[in-house]
Amino acid sequence: MAHENLTADDVLDLVDELPAVTDAVKKSDGEIGFVVYDAFSVSGYYDDYGRGNWGFAIELGGGAVASEVLGERLSIRGNREQVREALEAIDRYARLRLGAEYLEAHEAAHRQR
Repeated sequence: MAHENLTADDVLDLVDELPAVTDAVKKSDGEIGFVVYDAFSVSGYYDDYGRGNWGFAIELGGGAVASEVLGERLSIRGNREQVREALEAIDRYARLRLGAEYLEAHEAAHRQR
């Protein structure tokens, strides 16, 4: 798949496709941030070494981050499809970590808004 020069705004448009994203912000031309399911903070960074790619990290607290989840690397994403795949992996990871009871409560709370 061909490489694309994705801007922070392009990536935020893809983030907005996720079902439970809040607080999505463009921090700079090379950094974004968002929260999934009111539980996990995620950062996205543009790496301008070489061809330029986006990568993501889930902040776990205490300075720890996960840039690979469930065997899927969240970095070196050079086109829309690769970014979508990373975002879908983040969503799967969050859903599994949070469990059915939390997800039901989250959905009910957001449905009332």
